Amino acid sequence: MGDPVEARTLSCPSCAGPLTIASRFTSLVVCPYCGQTSVVRDTGLDPTAKTAKLTDYASRLRVGRNGTIRDRAFSVLGRVRYRYEDGVWDEWFLRFDDGQPAWLSEDEGEYVLYSKRRLTSPVPPWEQIRVGGTVEITPHRMFVTEKGVGSVLGAEGELSMTPSLGTTLRYVDGTAAGRILVLVYTDTGITFGLGDPYDFHDIVVA
Repeated sequence: MGDPVEARTLSCPSCAGPLTIASRFTSLVVCPYCGQTSVVRDTGLDPTAKTAKLTDYASRLRVGRNGTIRDRAFSVLGRVRYRYEDGVWDEWFLRFDDGQPAWLSEDEGEYVLYSKRRLTSPVPPWEQIRVGGTVEITPHRMFVTEKGVGSVLGAEGELSMTPSLGTTLRYVDGTAAGRILVLVYTDTGITFGLGDPYDFHDIVVA
């Protein structure tokens, strides 16, 4: 699936196991053999630290599996697990067959497919945002539905981000014109995701 020219195989700097990097958007990879986490650079892999081994929960998704979302084919490249007040949620890093990346959030059977977007205007500090209020995210006006604090529990596979184990994040969820918006605040900056909700039957996994 996808463009085979894009993939490359590198050796884990810890155990020398083969690691296939399938997406040009991948910036971090977790070795499935020894758990070593490495930053992906043009010159190879730069080891950082080990990440926690993730306990499997009931999910149809797995790193390495293929599937479709409303007939759009994808491969599952990686996963990040987060803890928050009400439990945990997973975010799956997907690569569609046209090479484009996306993140699929899975939380208690609810799915939202996100793409990372660039903020083009300032947004308020997390402390100033209130549930039930609105936030201007040009060109959207987000109605805030949830606000909370989470942390990174662990990761596996390929990722288009570089989360550190235990990293604390503050998030704001909301809606605008039927779409799902999320702001994530960390010590390194603010990220913005724009997504759409999907039903269980919209997603088919091989």
